Amino acid sequence: MRKAPILTAAIAAATVLSGCTASRYQISDALQRYGLSSSEAGCASEFLRGQLSTGQVNRLSDAARYYNAAGPLTFGNLIAVATSLDDPEVLLQVGGAAAACGLLADTPIPGL
Repeated sequence: MRKAPILTAAIAAATVLSGCTASRYQISDALQRYGLSSSEAGCASEFLRGQLSTGQVNRLSDAARYYNAAGPLTFGNLIAVATSLDDPEVLLQVGGAAAACGLLADTPIPGL
């Protein structure tokens, strides 16, 4: 009979913790909203799922909204946006997603 409170506490903790990381759907929707193709956003969201918090995704999304790109946002632009956040974890994860998804070709190299 004492297992019920422990099980209830475990379920509550799991629910709270699951809300701390962004879902792949939240990430994919945000990336597509700013110009990435469905396949690019899908690949990146699979990589980023569980790596970024909901707050980090929201900050990245807000910064992308105001990024001055000539046309749709590219993954290179997204790396520039991630750099502007001063959150090394976001930059590392976005760069990792670009590499994992084979999307580094449009990434500008500073100073060139």
